[in-house]
Amino acid sequence: MNNQELVAQNNQIVIANLPDLDKAEVSPAELLGDYWSPEKEGECKRVFFLKFDTQSVIEQSTGETRDLNVVMFLEKQGNNIRTIRNGSARLVGVFEQFARDLKPGDPFLITYLGRKKTTTGKQADNWSVKPLIIKQ
Repeated sequence: MNNQELVAQNNQIVIANLPDLDKAEVSPAELLGDYWSPEKEGECKRVFFLKFDTQSVIEQSTGETRDLNVVMFLEKQGNNIRTIRNGSARLVGVFEQFARDLKPGDPFLITYLGRKKTTTGKQADNWSVKPLIIKQ
C-alpha cells in the first residue's frame, strides 16, 4: 500500500501512516457484481471478459447448496463500471472453449436469443457471442 507501513505483531496488524480516505478518489468500478438474467429475447450487452469463477447457489427443488460455474464480465455504464456474471451452461461453455485464448479485457457483444429445446427435450438458454473489434 502507498505511504503505509504494515507490521505484523502477535497475529495483529499495526498500521502506521494511513492516508486520509476523505481525500481519496472513488474508483468507477463497482466490485459487488450483479447476476445477469436476461428478461427477453434480443437483450444484449457489450462487455469485457473478466474471468471464470464459482458461485455457491441454492437448488430451488432440494434446498441444497451447490457450486455453479459462472463467467464474469465488466460492463461500462456511462462513467461507471460494474461487474456482471452469468452461469448459463451454454454461455459459460462457449467461453470455456476458448479459455486459453481469452484474456481479461477482451470485448464481446452477448445477445440472449431465448430458450431452445435441447436434444433431451429440456429447455436451455440460447446465446450469440461475438467478439468486438475496437478501432482506434
